[in-house]
Amino acid sequence: MADAPSTVSIAMRGVELVVQVGEHPWERHPERPTRIAVNITLVFGYSDYFGKHGGYVDYDPLRKFLKSLEQREHTAHLEDIAQFIIATCFETTPAQRVQLSVLKPDIFLEMQAVGLEFDVARQDFRV
Repeated sequence: MADAPSTVSIAMRGVELVVQVGEHPWERHPERPTRIAVNITLVFGYSDYFGKHGGYVDYDPLRKFLKSLEQREHTAHLEDIAQFIIATCFETTPAQRVQLSVLKPDIFLEMQAVGLEFDVARQDFRV
């Protein structure tokens, strides 16, 4: 078994946003937005991060984009929000891989949260 390549990751944890998302009737009212919890890991090759990228990647444009999601019109599916986030990760950073979880913590009483998790390589991503 070959060793996995060395990596550096930037992690954004516990990002809480209040957005207009969901297909359930109670999620379609603008006066009752849905809280989502977002976790992002941007993965870079170790040598690229410290070589090509100079040991620094500015993630502030991604942070601004995440906050802008709170101003968007209603989106029916969480999958669409997730795709917007993944696309922006690849557009605003040179990450080789994006790991993303997008969860709705307040949607059902019998569970802490429901949502999606992604692990996407740049070369596999299609908009």
